[in-house]
Amino acid sequence: MLDTVERPREAEGTNDVTHFDVLIAGAGISGIGSAVHLKEQCPDKTYAILDSKDSFGGTWDTHKYPGVRSDSDLYTFGYRFKPWVGAPIASAEEILKYMGEVIEENDLNPHIRYG
Repeated sequence: MLDTVERPREAEGTNDVTHFDVLIAGAGISGIGSAVHLKEQCPDKTYAILDSKDSFGGTWDTHKYPGVRSDSDLYTFGYRFKPWVGAPIASAEEILKYMGEVIEENDLNPHIRYG
């Protein structure tokens, strides 16, 4: 089981290793939701959200073509802990805004490792 994240220290040439109880793969809709539930249900666990991209959002950040939107009703696709209040079918921009609010409201930024 992978439970560490290694980052090389450029100036010193050594590795800085941080141990976590839980690693969450991806800062998309599922990864962000998992982090909120983990934080609430297991507050003593340390965790990191790892994403290969430079931003959160998963598919909603990846796909940039004109008119990209959900094909699922956001009232059922959104989080129970933060009900969706917009139109049932949302644009990628609206979904990213919603996810950003969840990240801010739950102080998840310090736990996300990009790139």
